[in-house]
Amino acid sequence: MKKSKLMISIVSASLLSACVQINTAPQPTTTTSVAQTKQSNQTTTKVTTQQATVNKNQSSSQSSDSYKDSVQKMVEVFESQHSSLDITKVQLKTLQPMVYEISALDDTTEYEFIYQVDSQNLVQTEMDRKKGDISYKRAYKKIETSTLSDVDDMISMALGQFSGGQLKDWTLERDNGQLYWNVEVYYNGKSMEVTIDATSKQIVKIDD
Repeated sequence: MKKSKLMISIVSASLLSACVQINTAPQPTTTTSVAQTKQSNQTTTKVTTQQATVNKNQSSSQSSDSYKDSVQKMVEVFESQHSSLDITKVQLKTLQPMVYEISALDDTTEYEFIYQVDSQNLVQTEMDRKKGDISYKRAYKKIETSTLSDVDDMISMALGQFSGGQLKDWTLERDNGQLYWNVEVYYNGKSMEVTIDATSKQIVKIDD
């Protein structure tokens, strides 16, 4: 009987020891090598750089498109209110806020308007009624508003002449019957004017 109790005690002790060994056995650990960490950082940097490039491209696209979109809306507003007039000149007056000046005429009168891009508000600022018929002048000075759709390309062409230059303003009007873009760029502390033939889309003159 004593022998049986002894055997039971030995077996119990063995089982208890095994349980302790199981509970205290070292657990597997997850290690990250230096190479894995470096690769992960490179991947994150690459993704961040790619996203920044996309954002930059989107921003550039939006900035460029804003001129085209704004002049198209301006023409739409103008024609809805003054369909009897012909536009003879469009000028970007200020960038912040973005404001355009429009010259127009009919057979007897010349007009000036200001268009505010943010509010899409068109206001007549001047009216000069002539004594005689000026229909000849109207036909001579009229500009095709479809030409305004080239505005972004003309700005890019002018800025391309001056690395780091900034746009100041631009004008589309006729000179001696020929339609020209005049784009003014601020570069190295002074203003440079780039004249572009609206038909050939070639730079014809650069003045300071």
